[in-house]
Amino acid sequence: MHERIVSTILLATDFSASANLAQVYTTYLAVTLKASVVVLHVSEPRSSTARALNEDEIQASLRRLEETIGEHAVPVNIQWSAGTPGDQILSIARELDADLIVIGLQGHTHLPYGLLGATAQTVTSSAPCPVLTVPLTAKEASPCTFSAPATVTVRRILAPVDFSEPSLDSLECAIHLTRALGADLVLLHVLEPAHANWDLPRMQGAEQRRDHWKARLVNLAGVVKSLGLSATYEIRSGYPSDSILACALQQRSELIVMGTHGRRGEREIHIGSVAEAVLKEAPCPVLTVKHPKFISGRHPAIQAVLSQSTE
Repeated sequence: MHERIVSTILLATDFSASANLAQVYTTYLAVTLKASVVVLHVSEPRSSTARALNEDEIQASLRRLEETIGEHAVPVNIQWSAGTPGDQILSIARELDADLIVIGLQGHTHLPYGLLGATAQTVTSSAPCPVLTVPLTAKEASPCTFSAPATVTVRRILAPVDFSEPSLDSLECAIHLTRALGADLVLLHVLEPAHANWDLPRMQGAEQRRDHWKARLVNLAGVVKSLGLSATYEIRSGYPSDSILACALQQRSELIVMGTHGRRGEREIHIGSVAEAVLKEAPCPVLTVKHPKFISGRHPAIQAVLSQSTE
């Protein structure tokens, strides 16, 4: 496992409250991971904000961000482009060969009640690298219980795993971050409810399936511990997004790392329904992984688990 897993972080900002929180997390990660930061602002041709910022205001805001992040001895550059924000962020991320994109869940045009912003939707669906989305605080988006900490630290990471390839990709990222941030890793597998009448044979079959997945989680936790990391596991029954959110709250997780698609199938454009539901109401930032850019090789840290059958 490489010691330096992230070299370049792209922070996309529209100077909204959500983007300001994203900047705090960007600084924390840049300092901890010894990465450089590129701050990007995209001006829309027809801005839907209440009042579009003029050129001087944009330049001044970018310079303030550059100075604020730079105070922490982080190499930082600023960029300003025009166009559709989501498309521009993706294009510049590819040009920079960015390892991580950080973005606020909702910008100036956000609606209440935890709706996923259009830019965040586009970026998480198609980014060439993992994307960290930072939610609004509880006061600004009703279902979101996230409270912005005075000082950012990530000491507990939740990694939902359904043993599909995308979830194993995201788990590999979670393992790297667990080591780099000195965090504890919580593995979670969710058994979805059966939609049929229960009889004795079904109950026995369900118990056998639970034992099967528990054994795999135990094995997986052992693999993580063999790397010198702290790992625990949970197995829950219920709808995946609800169970992930409940586990994050109860475990006081400070970061959720998950794939954009799982066993329910992968679509080329849209983000998976489970990931989207978690993003909308997560009690902490969420790192979604569609393309696990900072993995060297194919799941090197969990090869023992991959050698098992994935029923």
